Amino acid sequence: MKLAILLLCHKNAEQINMFLDIMEHPDIEFFIHMDKKADIVNQIEMRQDIHILPDHLRVDVKWSGFSMIEATLNLIRLAYKEKRFDYYWLCSGQDFPIKSAEYILDYFQKNKGNNFISYWPSYQYGTERKETHKDKRNILKFPHFMMGRSILKRVIKRAYIEVSGGWTHTYNVFRRKDKFSTVPFYFGPQWIAITNNFVSWLLDYLKRNPWYAEGYRHSLTPDESFFQTLFMMSPYKENRYDYLHYVDWSSRDGRPVNSPNVLTVNDFDNLVKSKFLMARKFDLNVDKEIIEKLAKVCSSSR
Repeated sequence: MKLAILLLCHKNAEQINMFLDIMEHPDIEFFIHMDKKADIVNQIEMRQDIHILPDHLRVDVKWSGFSMIEATLNLIRLAYKEKRFDYYWLCSGQDFPIKSAEYILDYFQKNKGNNFISYWPSYQYGTERKETHKDKRNILKFPHFMMGRSILKRVIKRAYIEVSGGWTHTYNVFRRKDKFSTVPFYFGPQWIAITNNFVSWLLDYLKRNPWYAEGYRHSLTPDESFFQTLFMMSPYKENRYDYLHYVDWSSRDGRPVNSPNVLTVNDFDNLVKSKFLMARKFDLNVDKEIIEKLAKVCSSSR
């Protein structure tokens, strides 16, 4: 079993190095995309099994835009070019394992051939056929100047959405009329673990159908739809389990908008008892103890 862990990173080199150390294994290699805005590449541990994307493949990742997809595709392409892995597992620099590397590899081996990707269908498959705010992300064609989190861009986007019919309806005059508009969309978390067969199909499909990626360049938050929709178009859609991450979206004081809770030592028991292999998100500047405790658990179970 050969596993490629694809890491989207942007801060906390010490935390990333802790992840790399605890997951070190002869059958695992790491491919790291460092956000172009970050200046911590030279602080990342260097080993033969660690591959950091060169500068020309680094992307300035912006929230809700296509840049997250670009960064992910650059990771997938580099890993696929380097070696044919059994699995390509997308994680972030703020993730940390709950299980040991040996346990994780054994889990993939026992479930070999299945893709770990969670999804739900668009409104087109519902009985009421009512649009949701997720559908709206792809139904409208969003110009590039609207992408981003600045207050001005948020106001412009919201005005565009309201004028076009609101979050749960779209007037026909505003709907896309291109090939992209005919796609049955799916949505879900971006943290996927996919097989070599699906990766091979995916890269070939994107090469032969450039309109697909181009359509998502004008969508909001495409990282929560791009791969799910592709997967459901592929011949591998029947071979699927849910994704492998523990993520806490419960309402807590201090939880950032549109972001899961930062896990702390208070979450330790729930984490180690869970069925998941990986958890997010952590921040050693908020709580380093939880990361250290999980590292001990993963080390002791080797």
